[in-house]
Parts: sequence; C-alpha cells; structure tokens
Amino acid sequence: MVLVALNLRPVISAFGPLLAQIQAELHVSAATISLLTSVPLLCWGLFALVAPWLARWRSAEVVILGCLLLIALGAALRAGPNLPWILVGTVLVGSGIAVINVLLPSLLRRDFPGQLGLMTGLYTTAVVGGAALASAVTVPLRHALGSWRAALLFWSVPAVIGLLLWLPAVFGRPPRSGVQGQRPGNIWQNPATLPLTLYMGTQSLVFFTWLTWLPKILLDRGMPVGQTGYLLSLGNLIQLPFSLLVPVLAARLPSARPLVLALSTCIAVGLLGLLLWPQVPPVVWVAFLGVGSGSAFPLALYLVAHRARTVAEVPQLSSVSQGFGYLLAACGPLLLGAAHDLTHGWNVPLLLLLVLTGLMFTMGWWASADRPSESVAGPDL
Repeated sequence: MVLVALNLRPVISAFGPLLAQIQAELHVSAATISLLTSVPLLCWGLFALVAPWLARWRSAEVVILGCLLLIALGAALRAGPNLPWILVGTVLVGSGIAVINVLLPSLLRRDFPGQLGLMTGLYTTAVVGGAALASAVTVPLRHALGSWRAALLFWSVPAVIGLLLWLPAVFGRPPRSGVQGQRPGNIWQNPATLPLTLYMGTQSLVFFTWLTWLPKILLDRGMPVGQTGYLLSLGNLIQLPFSLLVPVLAARLPSARPLVLALSTCIAVGLLGLLLWPQVPPVVWVAFLGVGSGSAFPLALYLVAHRARTVAEVPQLSSVSQGFGYLLAACGPLLLGAAHDLTHGWNVPLLLLLVLTGLMFTMGWWASADRPSESVAGPDL
C-alpha cells in the first residue's frame, strides 16, 4: 500500500518546477497551462465517483493494478510532443490516481481497523513523500537528461515498479469483491457526508493552487528556477512528519477542531507572508504552507475513514467526498491563473487564495463537529 501511495503525486508534482519552461515552449497562456494541474483534479473528481462500482465489479486489488498501468502509460504520454498528447496522458494519470485515492483508504479501514490513525498517517506520508521527491529532483533530472520531456518521462518508471510490486497483493485474492450482495445505506443519511465533501474540496483547492503557482510567483520575483524547485520540495518535505502525526493525534483527541484551527492558521500565515512581506526569505512562508497542507490532507482522509458508519460505507463516503471535493478543487489553479492574467500581478490571486483558506477552515470546523461515531466492524471489501 505504501509503495502504491508513493505513485499518487509525482507525475502531477513534477510539473510545478517546470511550469514556466513548459508554458514558454508550448506558447500558451497561464490559464491554459494551468489545465495540466486542473485536469487531474477533474479526473479525480469524476472517476472517484465510479470507484465503488469498479470495486464491486472486480476486487479492489485487481482494480488498483489496472490503475497503476494507467498511471505508467499516462506519465509516458505527458512527455509527448504537444499539448493534446500531454492532455491525453494527463487524463489517464488522473483517472488512475482517482480510483486508487478512493480504494486505498478502504483497504486501510478493512485491514487495519485498530490502527486506523497510524496507517492513515503512513499512507499520507507516502503520498506526500512522493510529491516531495518529484519536486526536488525534477529540475536536476531536466539538466541531467537534457529536456523537460525526458524529466517527465522518468516518472513512468516508479509506476511500473509499483505495478510489479503490487502483483503479490492480487495473487490469492478473489477476482471480485467479497461484498457481493452487501449494500451500504444511503450515503446522504450520514450527517458527515456534506461537510466532509466540502472540507475535502476546499483543502485540496487551496493546496493544489499554491502548489501550482508558487514556483511562478517566486520566479516573477527574481528567484532562479532551480531554487524554486527546491523550495517547492521543501514545502512538501515539511509535510512529512505532520502527515504521519496528525491522523494519530486525531484518533486520540476528543475533537479534531484544534487541529483544524492550527492548520488553517499556518496556511493563512504563509499566504499573508507572501503577500505582505516579500522581503522576508520565502522559505519561511513555504514552511507555514507546508505545515498547514501537511496537516489538512491526512486529517481529511482520517475523518472520511473514521466517520463512515460501516466498513462497507468507506468506499462510498470516500468516493463522494473525494469525487465532488476534487471537482471543486479543480477550479482553484484555473481561477488563480485567470486572475493573474487579468491583473498582471499576484496580489489579487493571493488575496483570493486567502479567502478560500477561510472557507476551508469553516468547512473543516463543520466536518469535525462532535458527533458520536457509528464506526463498526464490517464485512470484507
């Protein structure tokens, strides 16, 4: 599971440090190039909604194997000669990641019900670690391999390795899900469904928006391209300990609301710093952004697995919250790219992102309302 999770972000995160060069070579606007980040989020939203059906058609292990193949093929196409090739590869990558995003948390709840906080932490740490690795080494790879296309093609290799290492999880498993004939109740009868969906969407919107545009913001302020890649990697690396610890803390605290307040404050401080104090070394503000986002994502995943009323409901709740949540998040990079094109600066986009952070805090506060958990052991998925 950890090895699969490592492949859920590098293909996406590798674009950030190369975004300015790709935009210049393809001769497209900022709004157009932001599609390379927004399209995966749209795919995560749309294909997440079909993941529970796929898991009933074939076992989760078999479906994940097919999704790893899609990620590997899509990563290769993302290194294509023009924008249409890249967009096709982006759709394949996004669809594969979308289904795995839904099914892996379900396997965690199924296989590790007594260690849900710890295992969610390990899973999210692997996801964030893959993103950090891609952000750190993509620019050196471009220099070593001679082009940004070769650097992007490299990220198909870990997907192939993950596919091969996942094969033992498929062997010995039934070809179809073990819950044939079992149906969870109406997911909208769970009072946590709507707030969790909105929280998943707003925290993803904030994270992927600053992840997409932070290198360009720093480049426009005179920072060399290599340093922007390292700073983006730092923003992801700082997330690692929080990705591991926050779900464990959430499992032990009587309420997750203190965590929601702390992580939202960190993101707001980072954005205010970029907006009001550009003379301060940006590493300070990137650190705040990394801590906040490194807490929000694992907390959202933990709440999804924890607030499901049964094991059988986990993929349904995960599908709805991630599906509609990522559809909402897909608007973020495109919205800020358009705001930058209209204003020819970054003050208005940063103010807009700050407002969205306040919305994220509100949704997180609602999603972590103190309600009795109805979590119970359930059938094998």
